Amino acid sequence: MKETTLKLEYSPIDIDLPPCTSKIAVVKFTESQPIKKIGQGKLFNYYPSVEIGTWMGRAVYEQLKAEGLDVEYFESMDEAGDMFIITGIANKVFIDRPGQLEMQYKVRLDGMVTRNNKLLFAKNYISKQKKDMLNTGSNAGKLMAGLHDIFSLFLPQAIKTINETN
Repeated sequence: MKETTLKLEYSPIDIDLPPCTSKIAVVKFTESQPIKKIGQGKLFNYYPSVEIGTWMGRAVYEQLKAEGLDVEYFESMDEAGDMFIITGIANKVFIDRPGQLEMQYKVRLDGMVTRNNKLLFAKNYISKQKKDMLNTGSNAGKLMAGLHDIFSLFLPQAIKTINETN
């Protein structure tokens, strides 16, 4: 088996978010268990270019920033202080390419909003797809598409929670 590193990036998409005047902290996601290998095929094992928790946290930050919200990224909850915090738990990120023409991927996370050590909102989100086609696009792109699916559900709810609690 060869090892290949997937360059995990994030490009914001257009998500319909409610307006929000609060400053928001985004904190690196924790991993329910360390996610070292993120996929396999007949010839390759896939490994992430960055920690999965960092990738998810940075993606949330990039998405909210692109929407024009007042947002700052932190590595830990302590650094974020008493701001509203959007964070989560990375449960699973995995690509399976059993054959040349088929591919499955899964992205699963718990999205959360907290403030002053109080959990205001938490929900589990999952995006999974099975593709049977020749040109499936980049593997890393499929994982980003999984985040897009999840963020279009998670982030409007997170902002709504912040607005209602403010």
